[in-house]
Amino acid sequence: MKALVTRRQALAASTLALAPFAAKATEAEPVGMQLILAADVSGSVNATRYRTQQDGYLEALGDPRVLHVISELEPPVLAVTFVAWAREQAVMVPWMRVHDATTMDAFRNRLKGEQRPRVGINTFITQALLFCDGQFDKEFTGGRKVIDVSGDGDDIVKPPEYIFPPQPPEGLDVYYRRHVVGGDGHVTIESIGFDNFKQAILQKLLLEIG
Repeated sequence: MKALVTRRQALAASTLALAPFAAKATEAEPVGMQLILAADVSGSVNATRYRTQQDGYLEALGDPRVLHVISELEPPVLAVTFVAWAREQAVMVPWMRVHDATTMDAFRNRLKGEQRPRVGINTFITQALLFCDGQFDKEFTGGRKVIDVSGDGDDIVKPPEYIFPPQPPEGLDVYYRRHVVGGDGHVTIESIGFDNFKQAILQKLLLEIG
């Protein structure tokens, strides 16, 4: 079947041919790194801890040193998204392009304005990792692909009152090294309490991106 092309349609096609960038608008943009920030919002993370955690991310992302290591990517563009997880997962901030202070502030403001999602009280790390792995190469492509996980418990099904004393028995840092982290250049940094979270996440971001 042949389509009847009107003068208006032909003009539109001609205009499109003169502007090839329009045809590529839906193509995934190459970036230097795809980063998923995956934060634990399970039952053990009470309202105070949640706010401390979110403020830690916001302050760390606003540190000029993070923009500096982004500028050294090839290309110097970071694709970043923020995922909250517990029993289930929720995308709090969709993929955004970050390459300068303005775009970083846009991401931080979007995160700051989001409410804590209701995704259960349990700590399902495996499900969170599987979910995050499926988020790569959608709106952006290329670069290193990193899932930055923060959590305060192991991959179990227990109500939050059993979270204390800290578990698992071998220590959370040892558990993460044995069962969670992996891949070339992976990083594990322990935050001594939630009050130290900002410094820990900043250090981790600088190592991951750089």
